[in-house]
Amino acid sequence: MPAKSVEAVLKAKKIFEITNPKLIQAPPEISIKAAIKLLQENKAGYIVVAQNKKVVGIFTETDVVQRILDKNIDWEKPISEFMTKDALVLKPTDLVGSAIDLMGEKRFYHIPLVDDQGELVNVLSVRTLIRFLAEFYPQEVYNLPPDPNQVMETQEGG
Repeated sequence: MPAKSVEAVLKAKKIFEITNPKLIQAPPEISIKAAIKLLQENKAGYIVVAQNKKVVGIFTETDVVQRILDKNIDWEKPISEFMTKDALVLKPTDLVGSAIDLMGEKRFYHIPLVDDQGELVNVLSVRTLIRFLAEFYPQEVYNLPPDPNQVMETQEGG
């Protein structure tokens, strides 16, 4: 049986087939200080902010860097004042290819996943996608040295 192309797999594979069970979440009233501690303890770059099982936002390393660091902020303020509101969400049954398109277009590194009732069930991270895609190119990914002449077109960040 011939191996499927990457394109064929991306058009058929569902998000729930590749996600891992790690989900970092907190309520919107959690303090910045507690949220950063939660990020550190879990070695995570995100917290899905949920209330009554509904996604109300996402708090990421980027939010910390752009909205909190180097500003005179009260560390006891709630993350709801600094999170990215109206986070885009996907369903676990959506296609992996759709997730890749959305992450690339919007420059997101984490997308909350909700069920048919709109309740938070998981998160999809770009790291999970990279690991999934690397399986198609094991030699190319793992055996090539870094390209010293590579020039990034956009700024790197979370």
